[in-house]
Amino acid sequence: MKPKLLVVELHHLGDAVIGLPFVRGAQEHFEVHVLCRPATASLYRLLSQPPVIHGWDPPWAEEASCGPWKSIEAAMAEGRVLHPQGFASAVCVWADARAAVLMASTGSEQRIGFPMNSVNYYGANILWRRKNLRAGRLLEFFWRIAHLGRALLTTRLQRVDPDQPHLRCWEQIAETLGVACDYSTPWVSTPEPIRDVADFVLAARSAGKNVLVVHTNARLPSKQWPREMWRGLLRSPDVFPRFALLELLPPKTDPLDSEIHSVTTQSIADLAGALSAADAVLCHDSFPAHLAAALGKPVMTIFGSGQPDWFAPWQNRTRAVQRHVCPLHPCLERCAMDSYLCLDAVSVEDVQAMINQIPEAR
Repeated sequence: MKPKLLVVELHHLGDAVIGLPFVRGAQEHFEVHVLCRPATASLYRLLSQPPVIHGWDPPWAEEASCGPWKSIEAAMAEGRVLHPQGFASAVCVWADARAAVLMASTGSEQRIGFPMNSVNYYGANILWRRKNLRAGRLLEFFWRIAHLGRALLTTRLQRVDPDQPHLRCWEQIAETLGVACDYSTPWVSTPEPIRDVADFVLAARSAGKNVLVVHTNARLPSKQWPREMWRGLLRSPDVFPRFALLELLPPKTDPLDSEIHSVTTQSIADLAGALSAADAVLCHDSFPAHLAAALGKPVMTIFGSGQPDWFAPWQNRTRAVQRHVCPLHPCLERCAMDSYLCLDAVSVEDVQAMINQIPEAR
């Protein structure tokens, strides 16, 4: 029997996609279990060999309603729930003492991760992030005292460069375990596109056009390019000679422009199927960008509050569209300015220039 490995990934869908090459590679040597938010579970089920999934919504997902001690108690309680699984190893790619407490509470003898310090913690120079960092380091300190010198992490990793891609952090964990990340595309199984998408793609191919999928929505306002800018771009005649435009919509979302063909995807599987039919994808710094990259697609990503060096989609760093105009960038979702300067500064011409660099599909 393979030893059991627990992967703790309690962030959002895009972050979960980034960790898929590690999960796939680790399955060669481990029975992989993933602890994730319930909303993320369906992504892992798209793997050709799905891991064992444990769904859990951490109370700190809503920071305003959860203090530090409640977070610690919840992490310890969830760890004890998982304890009977008998994990040989547990890993987490985030510098987060709460996740480390959870891993320690599972009883896993090998706990690999990144301790909380200014190199490992994203945005450590931001005021609210500095406060979180101090709280996490205190937790690590008091845990060691309370447990007679027993550290939260048995293997403490360090980012070589504070600006290294998040994927590189997963590679560091893989190297520690003696496994290799599997980047062969597609990372997930690709369902057949739903009928509306398949019909659109067939018509585009018949007309001799490539399909440019656009996803104009973002979960966070700090990542949402203004909708009037989207309209200005997609109405530009320069886009149409090369591409047939298809807008993908989340459920209960209105189309951007009635003149552009739009399709609502009801599930992650629907979205994966639609993206797999595209020749290129244009979207925000969000889950669809990472999923499209996982399918091997050229992805143009409009960045706002985020940092492309850290979180650009795999193999698409050079296709990130961003303007460095805000002195507080990257703010990581908590904007301190009167408006989103970073997004407002990205012009239609900036995005159009990136689209023009996408090669013709064969």
